[in-house]
Amino acid sequence: MTAATVEPTPRAARTLPRIPGRPILGHLASFRNDRVGMLLRLAKTHPDIVEMPMGLVRRVVVVSSPSLANEVLSTKQSAFVKAPGLAVFLRPVLGGGLLTSEHEVHERQRKLLAPAFAHKRIASYAATMAERAERFATTLREGEPLDLAEAMMRLTFEIVGKTLFDAEVVSDASAVGDALTTAMEVAMGQLGAVIPLPPMIPSPQNLKYKRAVARLDEVVYRIIRERRAEGGDRGDVLSMLLDARDEDGTAMTDRQVRDEAMTLFLAGHETTANALSWTFYLLARHPDARARMEAELDALGRVPSYEDLKQLPYTLAVFKEAMRLYPPAYVLGRRSVADATIGEHLVRKSSIVLVSILGIHRRSDLWPDPETFDPGRFLGDKEKQLPRCAYMPFGAGPRVCIGNHFALMEGHALLATIARRVRFEPTSAEPAELEPLVTLRPKGGLAMRAHVRT
Repeated sequence: MTAATVEPTPRAARTLPRIPGRPILGHLASFRNDRVGMLLRLAKTHPDIVEMPMGLVRRVVVVSSPSLANEVLSTKQSAFVKAPGLAVFLRPVLGGGLLTSEHEVHERQRKLLAPAFAHKRIASYAATMAERAERFATTLREGEPLDLAEAMMRLTFEIVGKTLFDAEVVSDASAVGDALTTAMEVAMGQLGAVIPLPPMIPSPQNLKYKRAVARLDEVVYRIIRERRAEGGDRGDVLSMLLDARDEDGTAMTDRQVRDEAMTLFLAGHETTANALSWTFYLLARHPDARARMEAELDALGRVPSYEDLKQLPYTLAVFKEAMRLYPPAYVLGRRSVADATIGEHLVRKSSIVLVSILGIHRRSDLWPDPETFDPGRFLGDKEKQLPRCAYMPFGAGPRVCIGNHFALMEGHALLATIARRVRFEPTSAEPAELEPLVTLRPKGGLAMRAHVRT
């Protein structure tokens, strides 16, 4: 479906509620310096939808209602495309891959990649995930200090490389991690600037960004070159990309393969790593929940296989509750390509619409005592009773994360495998700070000490 199919807006649509801001800047300072606080405040003061001026962008609309989020992301999604955050400022990293493409191109790419994330294929990845997690856990020594956030990034990067691309990428983890952090910091910094400078403008920050992307390209293009030289079908995503043909029989160029591979590499490890980091952080602060989870893992008594995961419902509930409190993709940005009615309100063409996943996940009418870590929310059939889009750590609608089942199984398997062997305790009693870049990271990492379970 294309933007041309958007239905005309009814004349009865109401004007959006609006929060006045400072001259010229509007609410840009809050977006730049207190993004998380801003989203949480809006979810309380304007729990449905609100417009707010922000810098040179005239209309920014924040949606904190699950029903209205469903309209933006699903039932009226043809009226929206990706916002400049992805479409412009992250394009040097993601290129024309699945996250940035639109309409027919996106549909074609999604169909191409879908077999890699089919249920049977995902199940086959479980053994590799558990093996790499077990290797990580067994190398830790009693009292060993570590940055857990960095460790989870390295582990999930290694797993994505092996499962989806059949490549050993451990030696590249540090370079990729540093480059990705630089790219996200520069991109988000531009979004919070009074006058955002698109990546093609050679400012000092954009030149720094360009060097970071070059480091990422070096890794991905090397893997592509090596695979083309070796030939053969290994049954992984990279083989699928290299063997893909257009209707006229034309193969994908290295650039096209690079864009899809980069999207899967980066999106496939960043979100799960953050979710696991926050999960272990919450477990350290809630010893009763940790003890209950450990009892479940001890009752299983082995490194979990794919089939074993069914016997670990509380462990999965812990992971899901961590993603409720700290959703890796905490906000989704869209740009309206036509006037659209969201609920009873008129959203004008060219508005930037921010779907506040973080705000929705902490609404007290959906989640009693929403700031409390309570894995019991996800036991039994409780999740099925929630309204549509009340819980969406992987987005929603036709553009829901294609790797959502992969990420959920990976988080479940890694949490179970690591936690049966080791606990993590913070080295400081101070609460972790949130760093809302493209994903929701712990600011400055998570300084922990490992304690081996006996």
